[in-house]
Amino acid sequence: MTSSTFPYISLYALHYQLQTPYLPTPTRVARCMLQLAEAKPGELVVDLGCGEGNVLIAAAKYFKCRCVGIEIDPRLAKRAKKRAEEEGVEDLVEIIMGDLFLYDLSSADIVTLYLLPKTIRLLQYKLAEELKDTAKVVSHDYPLENTPPAKVAKIKSYSPIHTHKVFLYYAKDLKRFQRSSPT
Repeated sequence: MTSSTFPYISLYALHYQLQTPYLPTPTRVARCMLQLAEAKPGELVVDLGCGEGNVLIAAAKYFKCRCVGIEIDPRLAKRAKKRAEEEGVEDLVEIIMGDLFLYDLSSADIVTLYLLPKTIRLLQYKLAEELKDTAKVVSHDYPLENTPPAKVAKIKSYSPIHTHKVFLYYAKDLKRFQRSSPT
């Protein structure tokens, strides 16, 4: 797969980039996310806000999944692409520099998130509308609103003050609990 760029980046995306901190998902948390989703070889994993590509690299390397990462920060997108090449999984990983709200999720088998609650809230309607019923959504640390998770895993952090939480959702449940667009 190759790296590509959306034709334009929305004003919202630029605003988001300026207001959102970057925190990488630790590899052991990424692996837990993928295990909870029961990732299988050949499935399409889409990481919205992929950062340096930790989840994508774990999905490709350990689960043999096809992967697409959407990242708005050009430096992080470039770093993710370089890391995929260094890990030898560039044939399974595509990095797209662009706005995660513009990416079509209809072919995704698994969508992974490590986003702030305000972004998840805005994204939830898109997930419910675009994902096929068999797709899964896995969120690191922040749950989706108004939808009970199918499973929750806790992973001890190296910090004594934080425990990572991983929330698994099925797209069919998102559709059932989704009320309307937040906008």
